[in-house]
Amino acid sequence: PPLNLSTSNLSAVASESVDAVVSLSALCRANLTAALAEVRRVLKSNGRLVVFEPTLGLGSRSTRRLQVLASPLHEALTDGCRLDDDLAGLLEEGGWSRQSMARHSLAAARSWLTAPFVLGVWRP
Repeated sequence: PPLNLSTSNLSAVASESVDAVVSLSALCRANLTAALAEVRRVLKSNGRLVVFEPTLGLGSRSTRRLQVLASPLHEALTDGCRLDDDLAGLLEEGGWSRQSMARHSLAAARSWLTAPFVLGVWRP
């Protein structure tokens, strides 16, 4: 059955017991190192992490720099969601296997700072 748990508190979930973890703008609010370690712990060896998360843009260096500068204010206004993480890069650096990934820009976003999102599937 689906569970709705905090990414930082998966202690109630047994190790290697979950087929998939889906994160919709939840990892941007978490300590990524700790959250990804917990997700890896609970996923079965053939499990999947599916994400739709804000990410650093792929545009100009100045746009990324503004995202980094604006991230603390955005974090304060959005219950902790940061704009300055490159989740896809962190997953790949952490040894996750990318199954699929696309970067999207949401036309409905309030600003170009919050528009870049990553949608993807990774395996531990």
